[in-house]
Amino acid sequence: MQTQHSYANDQQGKLYLVPTPIGNLEDITIRAKRILEEADYIAAEDTRTSGIMLDRLGIHNKMVAFHKFNSKEKAPELVKLMQEGATIAEISDAGMPVISDPGYILVQECIKSNVPVVPLPGPSAFATALIASGFDGQPFTYYGFLPRKASQQRPFLEEINASRATSIFYEAPHRLLKTLEQMLEVLPGGRQVVCARELTKIHEEFIRGSLEEVIQHFKEVDPRGEFVVLVSPNTEEKPLDWADLVKLVKEQVAQGVSKKDAIKQVAKSQGVSKNELYDRYHQEGAK
Repeated sequence: MQTQHSYANDQQGKLYLVPTPIGNLEDITIRAKRILEEADYIAAEDTRTSGIMLDRLGIHNKMVAFHKFNSKEKAPELVKLMQEGATIAEISDAGMPVISDPGYILVQECIKSNVPVVPLPGPSAFATALIASGFDGQPFTYYGFLPRKASQQRPFLEEINASRATSIFYEAPHRLLKTLEQMLEVLPGGRQVVCARELTKIHEEFIRGSLEEVIQHFKEVDPRGEFVVLVSPNTEEKPLDWADLVKLVKEQVAQGVSKKDAIKQVAKSQGVSKNELYDRYHQEGAK
């Protein structure tokens, strides 16, 4: 067990997780800008992309590259710097660090070494898309990027099809239509979908409609920009399992209905075999 007091020792090195704008530079917070200005180092997923953004903000602190190809080797080096008193601000290319980037590896190493990890609130593409989707915001499931191969996508799509929560994932423009068509092999064509692109930018767009309608749209209009795809919850009535059906029979029997009539009524109302329900009921009774 471990308890972290983020600000108990201001002399101690820290890791700040600093969100950056997902498109509109005005979305940088006052606190995020201050932390970036004061940090000894800025760990960036892509120093070139982040360098352009930081330059526009007037921030010229030393950057170190921290990405999926060097994260395991680089994390101990950065932790050592923080143990020696350095403050490091970790940023993603856009949005929240750790969300769909390798930042969690540095967070894990900090936790192991008792280096405080201080998160800042801020922009996130999937949360921004969710609140404007029109779907219920709770519960929701965020998948990041789905696997590229159709065979590997299918288990996720089956899970999304059955889910009672809003499902969210990211997709690249050149794969969007193929992924939507793969979804149609698993999900009903009438399932509601939202594809959000260019969030917070001048060309921000939300394409809302049934899965079939959205597929048709992208057959006529080439997808451009990175997409957040949201799928509405499955609102179909969940079929009762045999244990539930036996429980219904027992409830009717408790109310004075004969076992024979109770089994007949429940089987008819739920569209199941009367003989199988009879067997299940007596198997349950034998336990």
